Amino acid sequence: MSRIVFNISLLAICAIAYIAAPFATAWSIREAVRTGDSAYLERAIDWPTVRVTLAPSIKQLALDLPPGEAETVASENLTVWQRVKAYFGGGAINTAIDNYVTPEGFTQLFKMRKAYRDYVSGVPDESTMPVLERMQRAWARVKRAEFTSFTTFEVDTTDKLDETRLYLAKFEVHGFGWVLKELRVRTLTAAEATIQKLAGSGVTANSSAQ
Repeated sequence: MSRIVFNISLLAICAIAYIAAPFATAWSIREAVRTGDSAYLERAIDWPTVRVTLAPSIKQLALDLPPGEAETVASENLTVWQRVKAYFGGGAINTAIDNYVTPEGFTQLFKMRKAYRDYVSGVPDESTMPVLERMQRAWARVKRAEFTSFTTFEVDTTDKLDETRLYLAKFEVHGFGWVLKELRVRTLTAAEATIQKLAGSGVTANSSAQ
């Protein structure tokens, strides 16, 4: 009987560790960006795939293009001005992504964003808060957290300064740990933003692993 209890306890511990691991990786990436730990960011993020998946979102936001049109300069859905912006602005954005979507670039962007919060937005500086309080604030911005398979995990988080902006992150198991593989940015419509506010702090956290 004691061996059965031991085996059940061991399985329970493994299950808890498995479920907690991607959350721990997401938090560690956040903290590494804040503290400038580029060595950890190099290991925890698949930079080539993150740059590829992030590029269309950045182009859409920067060039004010319709959803799904960031890579289609000749699309009939674009106005002449939007086509001009997409053609001439796309290269500059690609260069910016190559320069800033890196371990060192992420920390630089964080510092610039922090300076904006400190001097313009008036948002409290979370870096001076206790760890548990910072974790609670981070969790409050999570709108969806889901295992899409045994080796993939997705989490959607709202922006700290803009509740209509959603960051869609996908993690995958790599070796003995989790790695951020994809990152996208989505702007909610007015209707979606209203629904999100009505939903309050409700979070969808489940597992679809079979």
